[in-house]
Amino acid sequence: MTTTTQATRTTTSARVALALVVWLAGSMVAAIALLALQPRTGPDLEVLSLVMLAPAIGAAVAWPLIRGREPWATRPVSSPVLARSIVLALAVVAAYFVVISVACGSAPTVPAQVGGVPVVLFVLLQALGALTEEIGFRGVLLHGLQSWLPRPLAAVVTGVLFGLWHVQYYALPPLQLAAFMVGTTALTLTMAYVMTGSFWQRMASCTLIHLGANLALAFVGDDAVPMTTFAAAIVVGGLVAALLAYVRRP
Repeated sequence: MTTTTQATRTTTSARVALALVVWLAGSMVAAIALLALQPRTGPDLEVLSLVMLAPAIGAAVAWPLIRGREPWATRPVSSPVLARSIVLALAVVAAYFVVISVACGSAPTVPAQVGGVPVVLFVLLQALGALTEEIGFRGVLLHGLQSWLPRPLAAVVTGVLFGLWHVQYYALPPLQLAAFMVGTTALTLTMAYVMTGSFWQRMASCTLIHLGANLALAFVGDDAVPMTTFAAAIVVGGLVAALLAYVRRP
């Protein structure tokens, strides 16, 4: 390795580290502000937790360090390739619904309203929340970590940090909390495997998987779904994605 190449890699590594620090700081400040704002002006927590917007706000703060630069600048793929990624994501979501339905012993039901708003608006707000979290975690953090780590290990670290981001689950019993962390890690590994293309193309498949997991929890079962069931569904979804990709190999 030449001295120039080594210096370039060192500079890139430092820029990526700075971008991740700026993203994390911006996300945390935004989260504190949004948590204070929720009870005053925000929607019902069941409809949308405003803190879900924080990772995207952090990404916006760090965007000058990210836009058009490695490791975030990935090439777009053709429409057929993106379509295959979306179909794979839909198969993963279907697996979530099937596993949770079987575990809960009830089929999915879509109510007319959730949290006092029409179900269509609920789904749109959930999609917004999923997208904004994906921009931060699977968009900024995961690809930033890939500057130093292999993709599977970067996905594991991102999944663990994503689980830790959800402080509302810290009050769960230890087994349920551990299951939730397994679920968020498996979720990120699945996304890392399914995503492809440019930044926004990758966000499309990741958001679909994230939204599907949230809706499966919301629309199946009358009571709260145990985190052990959630984790099992996410793991099965990842296995389905891997199996379908293997079957489709030339």
